[in-house]
Order: sequence, then structure tokens, then C-alpha cells
Amino acid sequence: MVRVTQVLEAHVLSEGDWIAASEICQLCRLDLDAVLELAQLGVMSSRERVPGEWQVPATALPRLRVVGRLMRDLGVNVSGAALAVELLEAQLEVRLRRLERLVADY
Repeated sequence: MVRVTQVLEAHVLSEGDWIAASEICQLCRLDLDAVLELAQLGVMSSRERVPGEWQVPATALPRLRVVGRLMRDLGVNVSGAALAVELLEAQLEVRLRRLERLVADY
């Protein structure tokens, strides 16, 4: 019997880390055009270190995963998904401020 062992490697991502747009496309199941359009809409920043090789900040990954799900599962277009993510985050900020006030008053 042959036993195959798979080794997984992990890296903690931080503010200064960037991920290749092609990897973002695989992780979030988005196409490159959508990722670049999201950058143009201001959903996240991007940079082109080498011509044709776009990168996205690692901190944008959770946001882009939500965008990917909105587009895939609900059929929302890029602009709609960008708006929805902004509205969701605004609501979370409002809730966070309320909780902070409650904790401060306690």
C-alpha cells in the first residue's frame, strides 16, 4: 500500500502583504476583470509591480470573498457587489460603535 502525505503550509498575512491578483481570482472565484474593476471602484487598492502582474493587499481577501459570493450566489454585478459590501461594512461599524458605547457605560 502506498501512503500519500500532503504537507500544508500557512502564512499569517498582515497589512504589508500583497497577493497576486491571479491567486485572488482562485481564492475568491472571481475573474481578473472583476478584481481590477473592484480596484477601480475603490473596494481595495491594487498595484502592478511588473507589467501585467497585478497585486492586491492581503487584507482585502475577506472583503473579496464576500464580493465573490454575492456575484456567484445572487447574480449581483461588480458594481452592485461593491456597493453591498460597503453598506454591510457601514452597518457593522454602526453596531461596533453601539457596542463600544454600551461597554463604556457598563
